[in-house]
Formats: sequence, structure tokens, C-alpha cells
Amino acid sequence: MSGDLNREEYTILVVDDEISVREILKDVLKTEGYQIKTAEDGIEALHIIRREPPDLVITDMKMPRMGGMELLYQINGLRTKITTIMMTGFATVETAVESIKKGAYDYIMKPFQFTDLLRVIEHAIEKQELINENLQLKETMSLYEISKAISSNLNLDTVLSMFVDVLLKEGEADAVGFCVLDASMEEYKSKLVKAKDMGISGKIERIIDWKNILKFIDGKEGSILNGQEIKNHNNLIKDSSNIESIILLPIIIKEKTTGFAALFSLTKGYIFTEGVRKTLTILVNNVSVAIENAGLYEDIVNILEETVKSFAKTLDAKDKYASGHSERVTRYSLVIAKAMNLPQVEIDRLAQAGLLHDIGKIGISELVLNKNGKLDKSEFNDMRLHPVIGRDILAPIAGFKEISEIVYYHHEHFNGNGYPTGLVGENIPLLSRIIAVADTYDAMTSTRAYREKLDRMKAIMEIKENSGTQFDPKVVAAFLKVVEQLDIADVY
Repeated sequence: MSGDLNREEYTILVVDDEISVREILKDVLKTEGYQIKTAEDGIEALHIIRREPPDLVITDMKMPRMGGMELLYQINGLRTKITTIMMTGFATVETAVESIKKGAYDYIMKPFQFTDLLRVIEHAIEKQELINENLQLKETMSLYEISKAISSNLNLDTVLSMFVDVLLKEGEADAVGFCVLDASMEEYKSKLVKAKDMGISGKIERIIDWKNILKFIDGKEGSILNGQEIKNHNNLIKDSSNIESIILLPIIIKEKTTGFAALFSLTKGYIFTEGVRKTLTILVNNVSVAIENAGLYEDIVNILEETVKSFAKTLDAKDKYASGHSERVTRYSLVIAKAMNLPQVEIDRLAQAGLLHDIGKIGISELVLNKNGKLDKSEFNDMRLHPVIGRDILAPIAGFKEISEIVYYHHEHFNGNGYPTGLVGENIPLLSRIIAVADTYDAMTSTRAYREKLDRMKAIMEIKENSGTQFDPKVVAAFLKVVEQLDIADVY
């Protein structure tokens, strides 16, 4: 046999109704180093397989109660990776072909030489090793890609939905229950059940005891419950009927068990293995990191939002004529963006940029900002610096780099006659082009130090006439569609 094969790692189940055959094979195979179990027929073998699946089954073809062919059929239905070798004393070409057709690796005819049996076992294990290696590689790559996708996604709801879908698939489960607690460790931040069909989903939701499972799994790396074990833990599952197997996997964040994933098998005879638990633990650990990152991300977003509001208030205090301007420009910009069907991530970015588009005016003299009359050339040139100052204020702050670019370009003109760089057309960021229209509309319809506000219809006509020169025609088209909604829209 192969020198690098560690036989102690392999368990073989010998199934034969003749005790003498079972005992002889047990002694021979133990001498070779294999772990051996025995059963007198297919029914006893199935009980063993469901409880602790072996790597290989060597079974007689003809036995009372359940013979080898029926056992083979049952093994195939268990979704296990067990290799089966048939033994028979009445082999014909037909019976051999039939057993192999139904999934047996090979057959051996009684009486046989032990060297022949050992050679067949060795070949069967080598083949199974190749299959397992390929499956493990496929599973590892699959889990790596999934884990990578989950880790890079900071939307918690999306992370958890992906996670549960993957557990259903990779664990070959009939249902998955999942929960995670909030920072107080008292309320559920998320709790959901997914299943292959709605009937199963409803059953799991009714029978699962979330709090008791959370207590049970705390401090454990994970747990598998099968058959009677499930009934013995009736405080975890209120009704264990039709449940064959459960895997419980803890969600650990900052060394605390803050939730769990529970996989359920309702398929008769299908039990979860330790190998499945270990494989899924890789994913669960990665998801725990993703959940923690999502929580940190939410904290950062809240801080950024408060920072943006603080900046806007600072500007309002400095420029008395700008009071409320940033909020109105933001509202108008978001209405236009939604009319253009921009994705939510862009709309969220625009909401921040709108509030901060004039933040650079913090660096402009109050005498210039509040001058009662038109600005002279020097003052006008100073005022034109505010997009540059705005970018310089925002760019070094973590989380504001993209916002700073939108702020920097919001006074560019579509025809290239704007400032500070003279960008042309679609080289100007789209969000800057949207703010340009909203900013101009609000400026024209608001009272300023040097003039009274314009009539609303005149302001609309002014924007329309400057489409293609100062403004992007597509943005103007969206603006004209929604202009009647600008003052009443609730877009936050």
C-alpha cells in the first residue's frame, strides 16, 4: 500500500450477516492500521452511518432485513462522501455492473485473498482523496470569494443576507436561522430565517429559542446535534420532530458571543459532519469581522454627518446671507439626482457635498461675504477661491476625499468658461454639475447683499437659456422636470 497513507485517519465499516466474516475482516484491517466498525446488516449500518459517517463501507450483497444494494441506495441518499465496496459470493457480470451503476466504487468476490481486498481499499481511498481534494479546493475558493465580497461590503443588511444564502448552499441545509445582538447585548440588531421553502421557514421561526441557543453556544467553537441529542436539548428547539441534524455556529465580536447561525437538516438521514462545521466556521469568522466593520462604518457615517452639519452651521454664522442656502441647495440637488435615477450611493455622497459646497467661504473675509453691493475685481477674485479653499479643508479629512472633489468643481461651466480649472463637459464630475444648477437656482431666488431675489419663473428661464453653456443639458432637463417639486420635496 501507499507509504504516505495514514491509515489511522480512515474509518471502515464492515457490514456482513456472518459474524466470522466480520471478525476476520476487523482483525485484518485493524492490523493494517485502519479504524474499524462492524454491523450485521444494512439497518444497523445505517444507524452507525447517520451517527458517525465512516470513510469507507465494505458490505455484503445479500443479508436479511436490508441487503447491500438497498444499503448502497440509502447511502447515496444521505449526501455523504462515503465510498462503498460490495462483497458477494454469487457475483455475476450483471450484479457487478448494477452495483457500480448505483454508485459502488468496486466489488470483490468471496472467497477473496486479503491482498486483493487491501488493494481495492487502497485504490478506493486514493480515488476518494483526489475527489476530496478537488472538492476542498472548490469549497475553499468559493468561500474565499464569498468572504472577500462580504468583507468589502459595509451594508449590514446586505452582508447578512449574503451570509445566510451561502450557509444554505455550502452547508446543504434545509433552513438557516441567524441573529446578532446590538451594542447593548440585550436587543437583536438582526434576526432572520431563510429556508428552501416558506413552509420550512415558518416552522423554524416558530420552534427556535433564540435566547437559549445564544446561552448554549456561548464559549463554544460550535456544536453539532443529531437525533436524540436534539430531543435532549428541548430548551433550544421547541419541537424537534422531523429535524435530523443541527449545526450551531457562534458569531464572536470583540471576544464576545454576540449572535449565532443555526443550520437545520430536515432531510431524512442527512446529518451535518464535523468537516462541514469546520468549513463553515471559516465563513462565520469572516462574517463576524464584516459585522464589526459594518458597525464601525455606521459609527463613522454618524460622525461624518454630524461633522457636515457642524461645518454648514459655521458657514451660516459667518455669512448672514447664506443662512439656509446649503440646505436648500442640497434639497434641490437630491430632487434632481433622483429624477436622473442616480444610484443611492451617489445620492448619499451628493447629500454631503451639497451641504459643504460653499465650505471654502470660511476662508473668505466676512467683509467680502456680507458686502452691501457688488464686489470689485479683487474681491471677486478672492470669492472665486472658495472652491479651492473648500477642497483644501476637506481633502485631508478621512471620509471627505471624494466630497472635496465635488466641492472643488461645482463652479465649472459646461463650456469650459468656469473656475477654478476650466474643465469642459463631462470631464466635470456629474455631482458637481448637479450642484451647479441647484446652487444657481437658489442664488437667483434668494435675497443677497447686493440685490433682491429674482422672480422664480425668470430664474427658471435663466437656467434654461444657459443649458449647454454654463450648465449640463441633461441636468437642466432633469431640473425642468422637477422644478415644481423643489420647494416642497422631502428628500432626506
